[in-house]
Amino acid sequence: MWKLWLVALFVALGLLVVPIRIEAATSADITITATGFIVGAPGGLTLTYVSDYELGISWTKGENAENTIIRVKYGSYPEDRNDGYLVYYGNETSTTDTNINLAGISEMPYYRAWSQRSDGVWEETGIWKEANFMSQSFLFLTLVILGLGLFLAAFRWKDMLLSYSAALTWMAIGFWWILGDITVLQLEDPWVKILVFIPFILAFTVLLRLMNVEIQMEAKGRKWTEWGESPGRKSSNYLDRYWEYKKELRRRLRR
Repeated sequence: MWKLWLVALFVALGLLVVPIRIEAATSADITITATGFIVGAPGGLTLTYVSDYELGISWTKGENAENTIIRVKYGSYPEDRNDGYLVYYGNETSTTDTNINLAGISEMPYYRAWSQRSDGVWEETGIWKEANFMSQSFLFLTLVILGLGLFLAAFRWKDMLLSYSAALTWMAIGFWWILGDITVLQLEDPWVKILVFIPFILAFTVLLRLMNVEIQMEAKGRKWTEWGESPGRKSSNYLDRYWEYKKELRRRLRR
């Protein structure tokens, strides 16, 4: 039995070393091309929010790369090195995009970078990343809406906590506007400098309104903590009136 296995093994080894001839149907030449490593794609593409009008971009050069090109497109990734608009081309590892406007666009910007070798050869894969940032102008607008809500609530219910909350919110809006300068309204314009006073005016309006209400309440002999009657006091007044009515009714029935 072992002899049969030995014969089968020799036959299999013989088939492996015997060359196999392949013939083409036509006489056309067949060319086989092998491509080796060209240049590595950039790595670590990082986008940093600076303002609604500026993004910081950094990356690491690909292996054997001399230059890097970066392009951006709104709504989708750049398909190739000619798609979208040019952000950067050179041999550095960081740049800024000052042509962007996150507050004035409805589509997300997508960035893509490719590497170039010193002899001009490009790699075709690249690296990409979306600028998924919320505009600080939208955050500012949300804070303004919150401030308006608290402002109206403080005037409607004359509550101390609501008044202080509204005043602090509007003061925060004013200081953010001045110190941050991150809205679509730039402080370089004279009329914008006038508008900056509005949050502070609204904050002091709420506080003055609260002060006026307190003065009126104190003039009536009541403090701000006594603007309303507690349920116990209402119940006591009701019982007092009930017993007075009952006594008066008995007195008249005895006549």
